[in-house]
Amino acid sequence: MRHSKLIIVSFIILFFGQFGSVHSFSFNFGDDDYPYYGVPYYRAWFAPPQINSFDRSTMVDSRQRMMGYRDQTMKHLGEIIYNKDSFDRTVAIMLARQIELSAGNALSNNFHPGAVASFYSRTTPAFWGNENKFKDNAEALQAAARDLALELEKRPTDEEGAVYLSSKDNSTGIPVSPKIWDKYNSMSAICESCHNNFRGPRW
Repeated sequence: MRHSKLIIVSFIILFFGQFGSVHSFSFNFGDDDYPYYGVPYYRAWFAPPQINSFDRSTMVDSRQRMMGYRDQTMKHLGEIIYNKDSFDRTVAIMLARQIELSAGNALSNNFHPGAVASFYSRTTPAFWGNENKFKDNAEALQAAARDLALELEKRPTDEEGAVYLSSKDNSTGIPVSPKIWDKYNSMSAICESCHNNFRGPRW
């Protein structure tokens, strides 16, 4: 009888010991905050390093505003470059520089691991453990935007293959480098790649 009790106690210790070890090396992408009446929505088995709910929500809101602003900037720049809007070199360069400034560390620093574990975030669970890939994308976006801005600054001659875009103030058109479209498309492809890997529907 004593032997049977010892086996049962040993089994219980081993079972909960294994459960505890799984808990410590796992991750969860839900929100582990408790509602005001004191009962958790669920107890997270898998939890990344957490920051408090207010800071996570603020970070989610901040990066979503940044993403929305960048999206509008990309669209506006595309309309100018593809001459859907009259071409203005100064505005085009300014928009490219704005994308450059909002990329790189300015983009990746707004994705604290704890912020991933938040409802209303569009960041997919695939982000967790792939932060370096995301950071590489953010830096690539910054470099691509910088390259586009530099290309837009060029004023090529006909011999250099200048392409003329229509403008409100210049009936003959404004000469631009024929490489600006490749530069813009490369920048857009980086955004698309990152969205495909790390952006999903709102939770």
